[in-house]
Amino acid sequence: MGFINNINYNPLCPMGANLQMAETDTGVAAGGIGKTIGDAVIAFNKANVMLPLCTVKQANQGSVSVQFADYTKLATSDVGTPGDGADETTVTSVTTAARTATITEHVIRADVTDLAVMGNAEDLVGNVGAVLGNAVAAKLDDDVVELGKSFSQTECGAGTSLALSHVFGSMRQLRAAGAPMPYSLVLSPKQVWGGKGIISLLHDDAVTGSNAKPMSFMGSKGEEAMQTGYVGSLAGFNIYWSDQIDEDVSSGGDAAGFAMSKGAIGIAVGPEGLMRLETERNASFRSTEYVVTGFWGEIEIKDSFGVYVLSDVS
Repeated sequence: MGFINNINYNPLCPMGANLQMAETDTGVAAGGIGKTIGDAVIAFNKANVMLPLCTVKQANQGSVSVQFADYTKLATSDVGTPGDGADETTVTSVTTAARTATITEHVIRADVTDLAVMGNAEDLVGNVGAVLGNAVAAKLDDDVVELGKSFSQTECGAGTSLALSHVFGSMRQLRAAGAPMPYSLVLSPKQVWGGKGIISLLHDDAVTGSNAKPMSFMGSKGEEAMQTGYVGSLAGFNIYWSDQIDEDVSSGGDAAGFAMSKGAIGIAVGPEGLMRLETERNASFRSTEYVVTGFWGEIEIKDSFGVYVLSDVS
């Protein structure tokens, strides 16, 4: 074994503070490890969907968990109307529930031999950083989107095709819960681009009998979908997609999308940052180990700030 290089990535700090280098082998080519972690961070930021949509808190040093507070919504009946000069005698309790996210390690390792680097015309070392960063980003999304299935409020349902009424129904439920905006609608690829997805709802290219008719669009959103292949927002939601969403729930051909406000899900980040990349030189094996470790935990904070949108995509 040889020297170990260690760099941490913290999404809660400015970019300049993210790349903190610990022990560094002076024999490493200038910028080598920095480029690898840079590629990993860039790949993570491009591939990850859920981190910016959730409430994120970093654990304090010496702790591997974070608590999020779930405040109980007060009703209009809690507001009194005392007479002029009269004392308000009713005391309203503001109650909270603690939601704790425990941080765990998520690790991926790649060993790159010297001969592989020598014989590869591409930037193999840089590509390793991008590949590992993508994998960690996908794992974070995979962990978080599973929580979407646990929201007790629902729209659509197994065996039912997604309709615009379900999107507006999700908006209605989040509004009724007092969930703060912005709202996010997170869907699977088939829930966006499939034959029963959002895009298909924004145009009509059917025929009447044997008579073809021009394709019609649902206003500017239909035109946007046809021009760009995507719609960034619809019915008050910012729309996102993740290929980590289950598209065959219970083997029924249904996809597990969901709508949410930022306060629905919490992500706890490790005290030293979200992601760490380390390299270790194995001279006797003529290879270098690249190990990326993600430090996070996820928890549902407020159930009423999310809506489970299960829809048929078969």
